[in-house]
Amino acid sequence: MDFLDGQAQERFQSSGSEGRYIAENAGTGSEGDLRHPPMHPNSGTNWNDIGARWRTGEFCRCLPPKGMLEFESLATPFCCKEDTVLLTEGEKTARVLFLLDGQVKLSMNSMEGRRLIIGVAAPGDFLGLAAVVSGLPCEVTAEARLPCKIKAIPRQSFIDFLFRYPVAWQNVGCQMSFYYKRACDQLRLLGFQLTAPTRLALLLLEWCDEDQRKKRCARIHCSLTHGEIGQYIGVGRETVTRILADFRNRELVEQRGATLIISSLRALEIYAGQL
Repeated sequence: MDFLDGQAQERFQSSGSEGRYIAENAGTGSEGDLRHPPMHPNSGTNWNDIGARWRTGEFCRCLPPKGMLEFESLATPFCCKEDTVLLTEGEKTARVLFLLDGQVKLSMNSMEGRRLIIGVAAPGDFLGLAAVVSGLPCEVTAEARLPCKIKAIPRQSFIDFLFRYPVAWQNVGCQMSFYYKRACDQLRLLGFQLTAPTRLALLLLEWCDEDQRKKRCARIHCSLTHGEIGQYIGVGRETVTRILADFRNRELVEQRGATLIISSLRALEIYAGQL
């Protein structure tokens, strides 16, 4: 991978953050890496396959074929490496990012300076949606957990598209409502005087989808480290490791690699005080 040319390097260094460089220079043709690797054009041609996962997201629901084609043409998809900072908390962005593939960790700082994870974006999710629609600074930091494919759409182009397709406005409203609910759930988890084991039990139950909650047991794919799980519930890595070991001894949860197995949802709900 080539290093940034002189002008691109100057823009990157003067921007003050990787996220701002990416937001303002995606699609300019500049490639390279100084601290975190900026996105570079994706050489593959499969991002817009009919079966692509991002098409199943809330935004694409009921979007007419003409609108879908137009949305695909709004920006060229770019790639980024793991750990790339895409958006920075407290900074404005001129583009909304649409995740085509990969995972992006969304986090914010608490008043005590502790990093708090509020969610992990999946294909079909927007990054910086509220900031672009409102014109206010980003409320979260977005960092790639895996190599990602992303579309960086200029704010005005995105707003114009929404006006041309009212169903897209409705879908954006639904997605922002989901983000709001997720934030409320996070505050509910942290805002009450709950013990750390209870918080973790509630988090695991929250990660079970509706179909799983109807069954006796559940399997959760979790690629998060113990430290990242701790950032969800406001505790350290060692605390999460100790709690999971206690859950295993109680036969509540078993971890096999990146899979968490809940042998009895009812027992975990009782433990968390939900029954």
